[in-house]
Amino acid sequence: MTKRLTLIGLTGIVLLLVWVALTHLGPLREHSSAFLILILLAFGLCLWSLFLLPIRNNRTALLVLGFGLAFRLTTLFAPPYESEDVYRYIWDARVASIGLNPFQFAPEAPELESIRDANIYPMINSKPYVTAYPPLSQVLFRFSLGAFGESATGMKVLFSVFEFASVLIIWKLLSLMGQSLTPLYLMAWNPFFIFEFSYSGHSDSAVMLFTLLATYFLCKSRNIWAMVSYAGAVLTKLHPALWFVLWVRRSGWRAACIGLAAGSMVVAAYFDFATLSKYLNSLSLYLRLFEFNASIHYLLRFFGRVFFSQSWDKLIGPYLAAVLILAAIVISWKFRLDSARDVLHAGFWLMTADLCLATTVHPWYLSWAALALPVFPYAFMVYWTGACFLSYLAYSYHPVYEPAWVLMIEYIPMYGLMAWEIWRGGPLLDFGSVPKRKFARPPSVCAVPPSLAAR
Repeated sequence: MTKRLTLIGLTGIVLLLVWVALTHLGPLREHSSAFLILILLAFGLCLWSLFLLPIRNNRTALLVLGFGLAFRLTTLFAPPYESEDVYRYIWDARVASIGLNPFQFAPEAPELESIRDANIYPMINSKPYVTAYPPLSQVLFRFSLGAFGESATGMKVLFSVFEFASVLIIWKLLSLMGQSLTPLYLMAWNPFFIFEFSYSGHSDSAVMLFTLLATYFLCKSRNIWAMVSYAGAVLTKLHPALWFVLWVRRSGWRAACIGLAAGSMVVAAYFDFATLSKYLNSLSLYLRLFEFNASIHYLLRFFGRVFFSQSWDKLIGPYLAAVLILAAIVISWKFRLDSARDVLHAGFWLMTADLCLATTVHPWYLSWAALALPVFPYAFMVYWTGACFLSYLAYSYHPVYEPAWVLMIEYIPMYGLMAWEIWRGGPLLDFGSVPKRKFARPPSVCAVPPSLAAR
């Protein structure tokens, strides 16, 4: 026991030094090679710990979580070099602070000329489009502005807290479900989560928190609170709306209606017909015009160019969206939903389908599915959370360029592992379950099914 704790401590110290080195690199797009070496070293140390340093009890888990917190604190004060999203959050909050609706005017609109400055405005992207961030995200942006001012670090603090709270909920869920605590490494020490939320400050951590909190409430048979929390996830980022049928099937229509009512109040505070129309138009443009680090979309685009001599770039998105809706219907009705764990499992595959069919897959988008990794340690998603960092190489080119070899390294092994795990009917990685005698009363809506626990 003491030897294992010592090894975990030494590994944690090495990882901490890696994060210190990364935060002192300077602009990462100018040091892409060093950035990838350090981030992949951190990923390798995470995997080393996962396979060789099991977490047997809560004492060990606390040590792992303590280092996980230290890694996050180390990165908080570094500028978010690989993403400008945090500046858009600040801009939206600035617009709201002067009494205007952020869904009403695009940043370059003449009505907002008086609040443009030389610090925030030049850093924001998609200036011709109204914000794509849903109402609850806007509430969080405004909260950060009130608490920390127009500070990128303050915004990062908020979403880093959300992400680490998600890690703590996963710890609790693993215990409630009677599963091994070892996969906790896949969130606590995985550089994917640390970099995207503590270093870059992406708001998707709120989706993680609300989704996992909803799962926890469902475990406790608090269906109404589960649906309210789920509504929070949707109002932070729209993609969890694909889970709606899953939650209704598990929690019932009464809880669903209360969740919808709670969500509707937030929506009504921001949208009228005009602003909703602008928002939906912005989302439509995003679907049709934006593309980055895609897989199936890029493959179809390649076929169109090579075999049909046609540019399908702007045509594929809506069709892929239709396929996604069909996949969501199939998953929602075919997956068994006997427990909260089953809902999380079906949701994992819904979000995976979303990512595979998307025209744009920024690395932090993976969190929509990867939030379930400790519960369902699928090897393909573990690999993807490491390989996705290669996509940042595109920004080291001027103009931005995505090398084909990067896409092949990222996606060919990922889809190969996915096919293997679908064929075998479960994750390749198996860390077992905790003996039931350690739990006084395993909740029936959370516990691992006997067929899985026996593996």
